[in-house]
Amino acid sequence: MALTANELKKEKEYLKKVLEVLKANIKTGDLSVDKQKQDIYEMKKFMWDNSSDYTDEEMMVQMHNMDHEVDLTNSKINQLMRLKRSLQSPYFGKVLFESEEFKDIMPVYIGMNSIMEDTNFYVFDWRSPISSLFYNYELGDAEYEAPMGKVKGNILNKRQFKIEDGKLIRCFDSSINIDDEFLQDVLAKQSSEKMQNIVSTIQKEQNEIIRNTADKFLIVQGIAGSGKTSVALHRIAYLLYRQKHLSSKNVLIFSPNNLFTHYISNVLPELGEQNVMTTTFHDFSKSILQSKNIESFTDYLDRVYKINNDNEKNIIKEKMSDEFKAELDSFYEKYLSSIAFDNNVSINDSIISARSLNRLLQNKWSDRNLETRLELIAKQICEALHLNQKKSAGKIQKHLAKSLNKKIDAFSIYNALLREKGLDEIKQDNVLYEDITPLLYLHFKTKDFPNYSDVKQVVIDEAQDYSKLQIEILNMLFPNASFTILGDVNQTINPNYKYNSLGDLRQIRDKSNYLELNKTYRSSEEIIDYSNKILGLNNVCAIRHDNKIPVEEFDIEEENIITEIPSILAKMEENGFKKNAIITKNKEEAIYLSKLLRNIKNLSLVKENSKGSMSGNIIIPSYMSKGLEFDGVIVYTDPDNQYTNEEKNLYYVVLSRAQHQLAVCNQEKIKIKSR
Repeated sequence: MALTANELKKEKEYLKKVLEVLKANIKTGDLSVDKQKQDIYEMKKFMWDNSSDYTDEEMMVQMHNMDHEVDLTNSKINQLMRLKRSLQSPYFGKVLFESEEFKDIMPVYIGMNSIMEDTNFYVFDWRSPISSLFYNYELGDAEYEAPMGKVKGNILNKRQFKIEDGKLIRCFDSSINIDDEFLQDVLAKQSSEKMQNIVSTIQKEQNEIIRNTADKFLIVQGIAGSGKTSVALHRIAYLLYRQKHLSSKNVLIFSPNNLFTHYISNVLPELGEQNVMTTTFHDFSKSILQSKNIESFTDYLDRVYKINNDNEKNIIKEKMSDEFKAELDSFYEKYLSSIAFDNNVSINDSIISARSLNRLLQNKWSDRNLETRLELIAKQICEALHLNQKKSAGKIQKHLAKSLNKKIDAFSIYNALLREKGLDEIKQDNVLYEDITPLLYLHFKTKDFPNYSDVKQVVIDEAQDYSKLQIEILNMLFPNASFTILGDVNQTINPNYKYNSLGDLRQIRDKSNYLELNKTYRSSEEIIDYSNKILGLNNVCAIRHDNKIPVEEFDIEEENIITEIPSILAKMEENGFKKNAIITKNKEEAIYLSKLLRNIKNLSLVKENSKGSMSGNIIIPSYMSKGLEFDGVIVYTDPDNQYTNEEKNLYYVVLSRAQHQLAVCNQEKIKIKSR
């Protein structure tokens, strides 16, 4: 609803006042930071000039004090940078709230950061409790949690603003329905090189996940384009704001690949927070297993989609199945009971009988893992022989391990199981993806699970690509951390493992919760309808309706690729779409197309370890496109290598990357069947 001329005048006057307060705060902040920088410089100079007068203890105290001052200064600089960014757009929403208890009417302006003068709040941070009124309610009864308890009242008006470069571009009243004018305006924007924040358009169901602090093991099933990753990042920003003991060093994100990590790297800084620790399951596994070559998930997919041998497929499925964990446990216990000292052990000219060692190994400390048992035996030997534990225990432990009748490392145990099953052994320097999780599990059973106590929040994105055992391992590694697990079973691209529902993960930890996001904000209705038919989906709610571009289908002969693909790209660019992707089925097709189309300007091939810019048009294999989005997508397959019914989920992932325009090349519909 449009504002009256008088209302618009008042809003412009309010914006002018907010900008004045903001500029004054920035000026004060600049002066304060300059002074603190000068103080730190003088502290350093004084310490340097008088270093000879300090004892070691006094020097440590002085250095600690200086580090504290540096931390305070950096904190002020970060706050100052947030305020300076707010000059562009200090707020985006407003709620007129009448308190039930105090009967006062309070205008609540909401922006990226708080803006205040003395004790007067001109703008509230989007993460503050009172800002939940904007996201959770339409006009009428509403409430929010304040420090003194629940505040109930009535929302009389809700208003949204579009402010650019400090100028009011648009302003209108709304009840922020999911198809409101402001949301559609944001969704109509072109895709960008990196993921953007969604602060001004967070929806109620997304907000409930972002502000959820009660659940310590939160599982989110969200359809393609529902904003799962954005919600996770905004949730991190919210928790960093609300939980004062939490810092960016306490948060760890498991990302699907390094390309995706780069894609999301702008969001937290935009929200005024530092980027948190990020890894992939591949990099994490490599650091634990210390192997030269561990197959990545992308390379694994590239391999398994080409396997035609049923026996080979079945072996991989078995290794990745939930039932394989029980087999690992059973074999480990059997292997453990067969480990013994066959001969007496000589230590510093003393002979320790095999019988005594076996009694300690199999009886006294039978409730401990193997490595701990040997550690305890080594310490007892040190006591008996009056040896210095710090100097000798480690050497004795290694000697004991070599004296056992069997090796006790994860690779040896796993290979023993494979031999028993009549399967090929693996080499430590070349580990295939399906062997990583069993090895990690045996590694931690042998050595005990380390406790990464500094990690207090763990986010697992694209969780449908993790087996239950992988999630269990991470849960054991971070027992004191809260988990946010996000995924979509419809986007499962691992042909050898699939959940019936991500809700199955609730059994991993008590006090877990499972929520769903069933509205998609990414793609047009035409693209969603086309994609849904692949999986027979009918529960997907499309929000975007900014264009009516139909999905196009093409049959392209090899000799025509060099002319027809550029022609499709040109049409997308004519429609104003600058970030488009040609998504191939596999890596070989991507490389092949990039060579054929090498003369096209602004078209680049994205490789697995790419971390740089993804601006312009790109060529990318299907399994690397997960989580990304583009203005336009050309789905290309070789006519002899089309997506099959068994690959329908991968095909669905590829189709759902498109926001505005979709073209499908060389794919016969008949090969894709509904559920």
